[in-house]
Amino acid sequence: MWVCVSLALRNCSVGAIGSEVQEQFSAGGALWFTDLTAPDSTWILPVSLGLVNLLIVEIFDSQKKEVSRFQKLATNFFRVVSVVMIPVASTVPSSMALYWLSSSFMGLSHNLLLRSPTFRRLCCIPRTKSDSDTPYKDIASALTTKYSFKK
Repeated sequence: MWVCVSLALRNCSVGAIGSEVQEQFSAGGALWFTDLTAPDSTWILPVSLGLVNLLIVEIFDSQKKEVSRFQKLATNFFRVVSVVMIPVASTVPSSMALYWLSSSFMGLSHNLLLRSPTFRRLCCIPRTKSDSDTPYKDIASALTTKYSFKK
């Protein structure tokens, strides 16, 4: 789905669908990215995309106690992909970068929402051994401990 929507947005941005659609995309942006057919010259969308993706990887990594060699390799691979996506997103039309950022942000939101004990109870999702009563404090604590520069 992600690939299909990305290709559709690219086609709309470059005029493959029709010039009237491209004209609407070129005038249909907001804030600093007013032209959705042009790359984001401020790099705000690409850098935000990279940071959100890195946050997803780090939150996932912070929850694991014991990791295998393969899990470490996979985590490092996704860290690299998150960083590589920054220059990639800076070269594509803003419509694609905005979609990628929105998609990643929704993934992060779902990940955090599904950790909520209240939400899990409301949706009748059974508890597991790894569930915490304070998941957000645990995530913040793990990230602070891992990336703290204080001695």
